[in-house]
Amino acid sequence: MSGLLRALQDQGHDVVVVSSPAFRAFVERRGFPFRGAGPPWLAAHRAPLPFTVGESPTGGHPDYSFAENTIGATFHAANTVLKEVSPDLVLREPTEFGVSFAAELAGLPVSTVGIGFFRSGDRLMSDGGQLLLRLRAAAGLPATPADLDALSRSRYVHTTPPSFERVPGAWATMRAPDRGPGPAPPPGPRLLVTLGTLLNQGDLLERVLAELTHVRMPCLLAAGDRAGEIAGKAPPHVEVHPFADLGTLAAGCTALVCHGGFGSLMHALGYGLPAVVVPYNADQEWNAARVAGLGAGCRVGWDELGDGGLATAIRHVHSPPPRRAARRLAAELDGMASAAEVARLLIADVAAGR
Repeated sequence: MSGLLRALQDQGHDVVVVSSPAFRAFVERRGFPFRGAGPPWLAAHRAPLPFTVGESPTGGHPDYSFAENTIGATFHAANTVLKEVSPDLVLREPTEFGVSFAAELAGLPVSTVGIGFFRSGDRLMSDGGQLLLRLRAAAGLPATPADLDALSRSRYVHTTPPSFERVPGAWATMRAPDRGPGPAPPPGPRLLVTLGTLLNQGDLLERVLAELTHVRMPCLLAAGDRAGEIAGKAPPHVEVHPFADLGTLAAGCTALVCHGGFGSLMHALGYGLPAVVVPYNADQEWNAARVAGLGAGCRVGWDELGDGGLATAIRHVHSPPPRRAARRLAAELDGMASAAEVARLLIADVAAGR
């Protein structure tokens, strides 16, 4: 969301980010004032994953206790923060509910920035919706599936290429993130590999690294806090980094291997890069299916690692059809409104509603 927040700042508006205290340093490094609300949940996620890689944590008999505790604590903290900040508009991402419920209760205008697929009321009800209804009722808010749907659709800013997903009634479209200049395109194939911040446990990175030994092209591998250890095991053509700044690195690469996180994919598609997606939970299977369905990449399962599946997929996405499909998606993104345009629309809409 930082592109839209910066556009609002550039147009003279004050911006305050409210989130888990774990994100304070990340947000303040980007120049935004920060207020913590709720538990430091990023630290909680550094514990062993509560599910098997490749298996949705919401499948079978889901345990929503973490979400319940986080949303409840964030809601109570946000009530105080919103009174102190007194915002004219609250921007939310689709899976944030604690601050969102507090904003609703205070009668504040809310806009949803579509990070990930559109979470309609029906989709929310199929994944923890009863919990959300209980929390809404406890907060003094109307608690029906229609109310969840209304929150999701509130000034919905759609951020994917239209062919990736269509959201009827979306309030605006916005290319996010905006494409920076970046380095010059590489003279030959060059691979960027990033699996998010949770998959640097166990032998997962080693399994990916073993596949990369069969890929004869320069590779950049983001290994998180295990970068030093992994670098010692990497072949010469694999350059290991702690974290991947996709906005800087994507322009200098020809394809992406990722877990299917929304930000990773949109950065890749913004630069016209095909993607190999190795999903493990959340919306990543859906994203992998869309990339494959549009011909801009393919999916590789964790059970295929070690059998040459990843190396084969990497060679495939460097062939002309996936590269053409990825460039078509980049052209769609280029035709969408900029963050600056959407910022002006939001402010005008809020002003008109006063």
